[in-house]
Amino acid sequence: MPLDREMEVRDGQLLDGDPDGEHTVIASAEPAVLDLDVPAVPTLDEARKAAAKVPWRDKHPFPTCFGCGPGREDGIAALLGPLDGRAEWAGVWRPTGLLPNDGTNVLPEVVWAALDCPSAQPVAPDGGPAFVLGTFVAQVEQPVELGVDHVLLAWELGRDGRKAYSASAIIGPHGVCGRARAVWVSIG
Repeated sequence: MPLDREMEVRDGQLLDGDPDGEHTVIASAEPAVLDLDVPAVPTLDEARKAAAKVPWRDKHPFPTCFGCGPGREDGIAALLGPLDGRAEWAGVWRPTGLLPNDGTNVLPEVVWAALDCPSAQPVAPDGGPAFVLGTFVAQVEQPVELGVDHVLLAWELGRDGRKAYSASAIIGPHGVCGRARAVWVSIG
């Protein structure tokens, strides 16, 4: 995606190109229904213990990624690790005021980003081959508070060739804040 120029949003599409000429569709969005159960939520201590085992920390394929890159102070840095005795991965996220916010909560687009990257980690547990997001369906259910610990949870749903299907959730002190389902495509 071009990051060095403005793009246009029109009719649910992100367009790149000359405002008066041809456009290339970079991304498109449409309403979708998300029917997704969230597995049992680990404790904050269990999630911290899992995150301490994250293999991506030292060999991250995209170290400056806003969602999961460990090389950014102004990002989410969502790094999850495998939970002991379970198929899910978990980590802890304490959003800071460096993230776009309304003074109390991070903005919804940050919640979407915090749901995005964690869902890739169970499908590429050793950091490679790299996967890129194909499709993403997310639902924000309640605000994500600044300065409060939230559990990030992710799990694989299946595979089909180069495609991997996964899900993620953000759980705060008052329950599920958001959930998502993703399709990842291997580029390696």
